[in-house]
Amino acid sequence: MNEEAAEVTQPSRAPKGGVLWVLFWPLRLLKRLYAWVVGWADTKFGLPALALLAFAEASFFPIPPDPLLIALCLGKQKRSLFYAGVCTAASVLGGILGWFIGQALFQSVVDVIHAVGWGPSWFGTPGSGEPLAQTAGDTRFYPDGYFYLVHEKFGQNSFFAYFSAALSPIPYKVFTIAGGVFNVSLPMLILGSIVGRGLRFFALGGLIRVFGDKVKPLIEKYFEWITIGLVVLIALFFVVLKYVM
Repeated sequence: MNEEAAEVTQPSRAPKGGVLWVLFWPLRLLKRLYAWVVGWADTKFGLPALALLAFAEASFFPIPPDPLLIALCLGKQKRSLFYAGVCTAASVLGGILGWFIGQALFQSVVDVIHAVGWGPSWFGTPGSGEPLAQTAGDTRFYPDGYFYLVHEKFGQNSFFAYFSAALSPIPYKVFTIAGGVFNVSLPMLILGSIVGRGLRFFALGGLIRVFGDKVKPLIEKYFEWITIGLVVLIALFFVVLKYVM
């Protein structure tokens, strides 16, 4: 992969100088990571990289496959739906792996989550209320943690819980792993993931097939603002899950 492939060609619209420049610093690093991921599209390893990224993101990896899917579709627009199909299939298989991680290897996941400092957000804190009656080893799940919330959504409608996580920008892996931890139907995960991930990735592929090169410059120029928008959407989605649905 050459250096040109790793460069985002469009100039950024992020603020330059001042307090906002400092606040946007993590997003500029993320944009460099985006550029590196997109760079794989210009190599013969683009399709395998897409499949691997989609598979890993559904169970443990933090970077979504969407940027690479977009880049591959822009490179060969007539194959956009094929790329979307590969991305969907690999992501569903990764979700199945996440479910089995929750079933058989959850204690190792707990150790990793605590090691990176995510324990309070994933498992909650003791002062937030009564924990779930169900535990995983020595791990309890408190009301202000993701797993407590996900458990409630599984109890309401397991298909919709999997579907909404697969379609939206919220962390899909939380639901796939939690499904294994709480022994929620694996066939329902497969069905919800096929529908949700399929809608998400085929919509991307279809839009790029129709609009083509008009999409990429906008993504590159407004990448930081788009990222902020996605973060806001994730936060709003969790608010909706907790207080409305």
